[in-house]
Order: sequence, then C-alpha cells, then structure tokens
Amino acid sequence: MSACQASRTKQVLTMSVRQPWFGLGLLLYVTSFFLVATGAASPVGRLIGFECAYFAADLPLTDTPFRPDSTFYHLPFVYFSVLVSGLINPGFLAYATLAGLKRRPCTQRMLRLALISMIPFCWFVFHFFRVYPREGHALWVMGILLVLFSSWKQVAERLA
Repeated sequence: MSACQASRTKQVLTMSVRQPWFGLGLLLYVTSFFLVATGAASPVGRLIGFECAYFAADLPLTDTPFRPDSTFYHLPFVYFSVLVSGLINPGFLAYATLAGLKRRPCTQRMLRLALISMIPFCWFVFHFFRVYPREGHALWVMGILLVLFSSWKQVAERLA
C-alpha cells in the first residue's frame, strides 16, 4: 500500500462480538445478583442484587402514582425512575440475546443507547430511598457496559 493509499484510510467502528469480553461481562452481570447491591445506615436498606432487581420490577406494578395512599402520589419522576430501573434487566437480556445471535444490528444499537441512558435512573431511586450503591451494583453496571461495548472493534476502511 502506497503512502497515498494509506492516507485515504480511516478508522471505522464496526460490530463484531468479541467473545472474551462478552463472556466476562455476562459473568460479572450474573455474579452481581448474588452480591450486596445497596447499603444503608439500617439493615433494611441492604439488598442483594436479585432482591434489588425484583424490587425495581415489582414496585412500579404494585404501587402506582395514581392512588392517594401511594408512595409516589406527588412524585411522578421518582415513579418513572423506578419504572425505568426495572426495565434495564429485561432490556439487557434482549440485547445480550441479539448480540449473541449476531442479529438485528440496528435494534442492538438502539438498545445499547437506551440501556446506557437508563442506568442513571437507578441513582435517582437510590437517592429517594436513602440507600447507596455497593459492590453488587458496581459489578452489575460494569458487566452491562462490558457486554454493550464488547462488540466494537476498529477496522481500516479505504476511502474511494
């Protein structure tokens, strides 16, 4: 390749699941469900990862902001944050399935963007319930991010 041709190449990000990072991300994700995910001054605020996932998925279904006796009656943003937090795990599993099967790259890109933008809603929920993230939550986020970004690689693309 001549110097002229070399200057006409650029680095492009393409999708290709890199198995070691994808597998490590899934391992971290699964492991996080068995570690302490939240902490608080009282033992009531300490939840294991799977309890936290169940709480985030179940609470929006059982405690809606439309009832006067609801926890979220005057707090629609907190309710929305809990609802979004509860949708992260199903969305992630859908992404991991699509990425593992190497199907629907457009859907994968949309899910990746959605999942990344959903993670900060967990922190609003933590603040409202006066708990703080612990090692289970950190491992959960790292596992998700490893899986989401395990499919990026740089390849040289020639410009015409």
